[in-house]
Amino acid sequence: MSYLSYPRINFYGRFFTDPSTVNNDPTHYEVDNTVPSPWQNPKGLHKFQLQDCSIVSTIGKDGEIQDPILGLPFITTDKPSAAKIADIDVYQQGVPTIYGMEVSIPISDSISLTGLIDPAVLNQLWWVSVLATRSWQDADYQMDSFGGDMNASGVYQSILRVPFSSWPSDEVSPVLKELKARTLQENGNYLVSIRFVVDGYRNVPEDKQYQTGRITGSLGPVFANEPLYSPGVRILNGRTQDKSDPWHYPMFNNCPFTIDKERKLLIMDLANGICRKNAGGPPVDLGTLTALIKPEHSDPILIGEVDYLEYCFNTYSHIVQLPLSEDQITVLNSSALSLKISRTDIGPSEIFVEDIKPVNIEIEVRPIRIEGSPGSVATTKVYVSRLGKPVSGKKLGVQILSVHGNTPGATVPPSNPGNTPQAFGAIDASVTETDSLGFATVSIVVLKDPGFRTPQLDGQLYFINLYDTDFPVPSSVSQSAMISCLVWSDYKVKKNPKWEDVQDILAPYVKLFPGMTEKINLIDFKSFEIFAKNPPWVHMYGPDTPPSHGISAGAIGFFMTRDENDPRYMPVTRDLSKAKRDTVLNFIFNLQKGTATGPNNQES
Repeated sequence: MSYLSYPRINFYGRFFTDPSTVNNDPTHYEVDNTVPSPWQNPKGLHKFQLQDCSIVSTIGKDGEIQDPILGLPFITTDKPSAAKIADIDVYQQGVPTIYGMEVSIPISDSISLTGLIDPAVLNQLWWVSVLATRSWQDADYQMDSFGGDMNASGVYQSILRVPFSSWPSDEVSPVLKELKARTLQENGNYLVSIRFVVDGYRNVPEDKQYQTGRITGSLGPVFANEPLYSPGVRILNGRTQDKSDPWHYPMFNNCPFTIDKERKLLIMDLANGICRKNAGGPPVDLGTLTALIKPEHSDPILIGEVDYLEYCFNTYSHIVQLPLSEDQITVLNSSALSLKISRTDIGPSEIFVEDIKPVNIEIEVRPIRIEGSPGSVATTKVYVSRLGKPVSGKKLGVQILSVHGNTPGATVPPSNPGNTPQAFGAIDASVTETDSLGFATVSIVVLKDPGFRTPQLDGQLYFINLYDTDFPVPSSVSQSAMISCLVWSDYKVKKNPKWEDVQDILAPYVKLFPGMTEKINLIDFKSFEIFAKNPPWVHMYGPDTPPSHGISAGAIGFFMTRDENDPRYMPVTRDLSKAKRDTVLNFIFNLQKGTATGPNNQES
């Protein structure tokens, strides 16, 4: 909720990212597939960086204000390395996570607001955010028709942690002064809510904006007792999507909104909700867009006209504020919100409407990785609300799906089965009753080894759906209410592994990530040995770099012992289990001692 409050700092520009997609095809994980299709950008390094971003507006308690930070750059620092973006699994490419993203507003040569963003997960991804050129049918997959990265849009929400020492003095900016006064503090940091929407990604090498897309975002305060990585507010549902609709009927996605009772405002976030005319372009023409309240037993109540135009998207991150009367607030507290268009030739006029009957379910951390040994446990929080208020004493239902090709939400064709017989019943999940603040804890426990899908595709992916038990089990749930859980196979750490053991573990990365292999061929023993022993950490990474896993030298060991949220962590895709990683590190430790079993069982 907090980024919808005040003060709000809006930024706009472009982003760069270069993920390799060789690992997007399950058939590439077959051992016999030694020369996989390059797909797009095979040598990509999974960087995520801001380009040409700047502060475009600042919003205070009473509306837009002029502030000295207006027009300043909003940048990624690339420290200690460029942020990285990675999917959780080949069968789930809809929740990519950005790790180690440090951002900054440089105010002068010596003053900046700089902080590190908690791992940010894509949410509310939709692939039809661009008006089709011919139809919405799957068969008509074209540049601006159904499907494709250019036609996708999604939202990231996370927390920016700014050290006390990095916050500029109060004289620098009235907006930053107010933000500091209103936001939470934790462990020597000011917490800032950050939300950004990405769309229009250009993945065609001939495009002059290749590997970049559009980004619009907002910074705001963090308040106590609210979710950190989800809006935690009311939701407008986009008009029902039907691929059989005529090509000129635009589609719509879900949008969060809140009521600021203190300032008597309706605040709506439309940035990820309205279909665009073209990839990364302006919203489609809707005529006049109007907000109304829909009381259950009386006529709709007009609130006012909603600004949906491109200027609002570019300048205010498409966060719209409308004044409310006391009477309107009273009615809206128990009634649905609706947005209608004046055009009658592009489908039903009601393009957004709130469903106030079921509770709103928002899981805080939605991608989860867990070791596959029986008894392993992972947890996350879920926030439950209705009409913008936390719901206490609520018990949610839990549905566990072992993912295969035709599982709803899977990102591969049904021809790929994606699971093994032992995957069924390998995990259990439960959720506690919500507390007085609307929060509950989801626990996932491993019951048995889930196996592996191929020798090079470790573990099993599960979708864990949460739902309101007052209604039938849904055929699909909102992305916000679904956990994507990758459970590794039950691999026993080898204390004295052979070189062949290490080769088996690292072979998929050599095949699937050519960009990394260009730097280090991890299954060539001589290359591995050189970079497993060199350089000394004290010389390359600084005298304050402590040994880890008994290792204090070697680039491979250094990068494999970084924290998973560190952008230098290897493998960058973060799809290597801890047990297998520890096995590789044990080999490096033995190699440095001269006791490792190298090629052909020779001691090295």
